[in-house]
Amino acid sequence: MDENLHLETAISGKGKHYSPDKLLNKVKKYGTSIGYKALYNVAILYCALKSPDLPKEHKLMLVGVLGYFILPIDLIADMLPAVGLADDIVVITKAISVIYTSITDEMKEEAHQVLKKVLGDKYMPSIEYEI
Repeated sequence: MDENLHLETAISGKGKHYSPDKLLNKVKKYGTSIGYKALYNVAILYCALKSPDLPKEHKLMLVGVLGYFILPIDLIADMLPAVGLADDIVVITKAISVIYTSITDEMKEEAHQVLKKVLGDKYMPSIEYEI
C-alpha cells in the first residue's frame, strides 16, 4: 500500500496542527538553534511517520509531537534565547524513546537526506547525530 495513504490517514483532520511543509519550514528556521542531534531526531520522527509499518497509535503520537514542535507558542516560547526550544527537545526525545525499536536504518538515512535538502551546506552529517 502507498506510504502516503497511511500518512494521510494518520493526519486526517489534524492539518491545523501538523503538515510536512510546516515541519520542514520550522526545521529550516530553527534547525541550528536546537542542535544537530535534536534536529536529526526531528527528522527521524518525520521519516518514521511516513512508514507503513509504524503502528497507528505511534503515528498519532508523532503527529502530536511534530505538531507541538511546529507551534510557535507552547510551554516555553520558542523565541526565548537558549531555553525556548528546550521543551520541544524533551518531547522529541521522549517520542524517540517510544518508537526506538521501530526505527530502521532506512529511516536514519532518509533523515540525513531530508536535513541535507532542507539545510543545504549548513548540514554536516556525522555519526554524532545518531540516536
